[in-house]
Amino acid sequence: MTRNSPSSPERLLEAASAEFSRAGRAGARTDRIARQAGVNKQLIHYYFRTKDGLYEAVLARAIQEVAEALSHLPLVGLTAVERLRRLVRGQFDFLATHGDLTRLLARADTPATWLEMALAPMVALLTEGQATGFFRDDIDPLQHARQALLLNLGYFSLESITSSWGERSIWRDRTADLIVRGCTW
Repeated sequence: MTRNSPSSPERLLEAASAEFSRAGRAGARTDRIARQAGVNKQLIHYYFRTKDGLYEAVLARAIQEVAEALSHLPLVGLTAVERLRRLVRGQFDFLATHGDLTRLLARADTPATWLEMALAPMVALLTEGQATGFFRDDIDPLQHARQALLLNLGYFSLESITSSWGERSIWRDRTADLIVRGCTW
């Protein structure tokens, strides 16, 4: 193994992400994951204890990727309203370009505690916007952020239907406008 080769846990996470997004948690097979990662199946149990432990690690990593991507959007110098619009669009664009991850999140069948991390940038912005008077006080920032994710993730979950609705960017922009209008005065 060369110095720049991914570690066994990293290869397992990559292979598991693809397998879980393709087959779901119930349909995923640890022998396929190990074979794809090029490791012995016992390493799954060594690093993650169980298939469910591996699944949870894959979900946590996926959510971390979403949150990190959103935290790197260029939002400095913009109003809270425009930052929210760009966050919703950024979330959509990220999901559009990360198909395996999007399918994985759409198929997630565990309690959504992992979801709060992905929503954190939007929740923080909504809370800040309420404190500065940009957003209405009667909205719940967490619920509003959940609705934005649901609209974006739902588009890709139903892609067999939504693909005939025209350009993706139209849905993205209308979703952003809907979320913004739902919390502004």
